[in-house]
Amino acid sequence: MLILIGVRNGEQFLEPQLASLLASGVESWTLWASDDGSSDGSVALIERFAEALGDGPCNVVARRGPQQGFAANYLSMLADLPDVPGLVALADQDDIWLPKRLSRAAKMLNRLPSSIPAFVYGRRFDWGPRPGRMRASRMPRGRACFANALVENVAFGNTLVLNGAAARIARQAAPLAEGIYSHDWWLYQLLTGAGAICLMDREPSVLYRQHAGNVIGAQGSFVDWTKRKVGVARGLYAARVQAQLNALERCEDFLTPENREILRLFVSARQAPWPRRIQEMRRAGIFRQNLEGNIGFWGAVLLGRI
Repeated sequence: MLILIGVRNGEQFLEPQLASLLASGVESWTLWASDDGSSDGSVALIERFAEALGDGPCNVVARRGPQQGFAANYLSMLADLPDVPGLVALADQDDIWLPKRLSRAAKMLNRLPSSIPAFVYGRRFDWGPRPGRMRASRMPRGRACFANALVENVAFGNTLVLNGAAARIARQAAPLAEGIYSHDWWLYQLLTGAGAICLMDREPSVLYRQHAGNVIGAQGSFVDWTKRKVGVARGLYAARVQAQLNALERCEDFLTPENREILRLFVSARQAPWPRRIQEMRRAGIFRQNLEGNIGFWGAVLLGRI
């Protein structure tokens, strides 16, 4: 089991996350900790953690990130995966893993032939900073698939575990994904597009800490909702979609023929005048996971803000 964690000025939160890895239910793992130019004590904390592990079955490999943002940091680790990777899990520096997280994911993935790309994704608890605030993330209503992944990410990076076949696709495609907005959204798009099997762990597996320094938060409040709608109107969402699409088009050879056609229709629809824009979006089968999201999505389509 290989665990990838991107680090940047995470000293305040990193220690409990590292400690929680020891209760993941997997006896042996290697942690790649990629520091992306921290100016606090993050590197020293990781070194102390590695020293405390000693010569046991778990170990830490410290890396230097490219210092081009959090997505590029994770892409750099994915691109450097072994030619024949085993299971690969992603972690965030300011979360806390709940017990048995990895053992449950490994059990689910090991039921499948190793040659079939597959990944586990799941729910999490959004929590903090107020005492007693903890909320389980929504259960997706629709299936995880490429037509959903083009406009939404339900495969949160801090819950992702890839089997070897899926990790191999990610390793080969990562050098082509420069400029993406989000690495976990891109993984959800890439792997569903490549026909990987998506397995959902319905039991929340991570405490997803909410604080002022979150690069991307849970976005559960009315204020967050309002900010998202204003961002859509200003074209922020469309810009993020475009950044992801630029990378996906470079990774097109990894997609199944069916999903290449969905991608083609989606790209064409975004550029088409109304009403052909709606017709092609419907032909592509694009959807979001809940009613509110679908209403917002089709509103953005009508306004040409997708």
